Amino acid sequence: MQAYFFEGEEAIMDTSSNISATRVPSYTSYVTQQLIAENETNIQNVTNLVVFTNSYTEAGPQENNLQETETIVLTSSEKFLWAFTVSIYTVGGMIGSFSTGICVKKFGRKGALLASNSLSIVGAILMGTSKAANSLEMIIIARFLLGIFAGLATGIVPLYLGEISPKRIRGGLGVVNQLSITIGILCAQLLSLKEALGTAELWPVLLAFTGVPSVIQLCVLPFLPESPRCLLIDKDREDLARKALIFFRPTPDVGDEIREMREEARAESATEQQTVIMVIKDKTVRWQLLSVVFIQFTQQLCGINAIFFYLNTIFEAAGVAGDAQNYASVGVGTVNVFMTVISVLLMDRLGRKLLLAGGYAVAGLFCIIMTIALNLQDQISWISNLSIACVIGFIIGFAVGPGPVPWILTAELFRQSSRPAASAIGCGVNWTFNFALALVFPFMQDGMGPYVFIFFLFICVIATAYVIIIIPETKGKTFQEINGLFAKRNNVKLSDVEMEESTRHIVREQ
Repeated sequence: MQAYFFEGEEAIMDTSSNISATRVPSYTSYVTQQLIAENETNIQNVTNLVVFTNSYTEAGPQENNLQETETIVLTSSEKFLWAFTVSIYTVGGMIGSFSTGICVKKFGRKGALLASNSLSIVGAILMGTSKAANSLEMIIIARFLLGIFAGLATGIVPLYLGEISPKRIRGGLGVVNQLSITIGILCAQLLSLKEALGTAELWPVLLAFTGVPSVIQLCVLPFLPESPRCLLIDKDREDLARKALIFFRPTPDVGDEIREMREEARAESATEQQTVIMVIKDKTVRWQLLSVVFIQFTQQLCGINAIFFYLNTIFEAAGVAGDAQNYASVGVGTVNVFMTVISVLLMDRLGRKLLLAGGYAVAGLFCIIMTIALNLQDQISWISNLSIACVIGFIIGFAVGPGPVPWILTAELFRQSSRPAASAIGCGVNWTFNFALALVFPFMQDGMGPYVFIFFLFICVIATAYVIIIIPETKGKTFQEINGLFAKRNNVKLSDVEMEESTRHIVREQ
């Protein structure tokens, strides 16, 4: 049985069966901590564990201001329900992400996005009414539905953005997905402050707010066309694909893009839409698949979650008071948004490879400094300020590369026939390691202490080397050209169409 203990704001996992009490942190600060730790897709991040305390045990604080810390004694069954409520979101995320290929194949990119919003809206309604119904079951079901929605969104949104974007700015538009995530997290942090919705009376409104972005999308997305590539290559509707391209482009002259898609359709003419199993067995995309799996699991294991786990400890050592830590966390979220904006501007100038490798290198450097700072912060008073600098530095490295680039490459490295299934695999790996790290990290922290960052340093070093050696630069290239870059490594021969496309790209570069 796993029991969670909270000493002030710091979470510690304990596996002892003799524990009889669970210390619950302040509502607002835990909302903020949980939002960042889960790294969820949009403002549905406001779902958090304190809801369990308020609606199930009815032992939550009775004051309007939820900043006071309460001690609540939970039975073994209640502890199990607590842990189950936590994990069900990520379980839903894994299910949703692995279902991406099936949903896209059945409904298309746009249709799958529209359909997935129903999960978010139903989840928001359940969250918003759970307190009135005094039902923990409603919260558990809502978190599961929101997890499925988030898993689908992390797969479908990058896919849609990658296919509607012109190649010269495809990277920058791809980062907009990650930018929206960071903005959603920041909005959730702001809304969960006690001055906003982080009170005993308003927390159902806070949780129900997750449905607002979905309602907005349901109002806007019907007016946008389906992916032009899906229309022409998958459905053989060149007339609709041309109209869609004209809608998305500032000019009606889309002949070059239509020709490029026709060539890809010719190359794909003998290939059916692939399933997950087919992609795994397909030797022609072996290294693309290995690369996507690698960069998705290293994104989760590079240390970003550990940084936020230690955030309140670092703030306390630096003399930041309890209430002020919430605002300091908002400041960190603001830095995350700002650096993701910078990534939007740099992605199609510097390229994916440089930003991804450079981001892991910067993160690894700050893992070293963080290890030193955490070990010395009790001996040297000013060293805690260095820890805060490490947090900012790590976030800068993560936000410009490891944060957004894996989602871009997941959509770029595959042909039309294998892209949906490959996206499902990549997103599924990301969510699976998210879940695994949530289970394992507390034990790692308990056993290694601040030296846990040495493990993350090792991951960052391996990731940097892999990106430099294996992953090619995809900036400004068509999907056919990108596929050709892996042909030699996959030990496959390019088709005549792909040879023609590759030759034309070399001529353009000269």
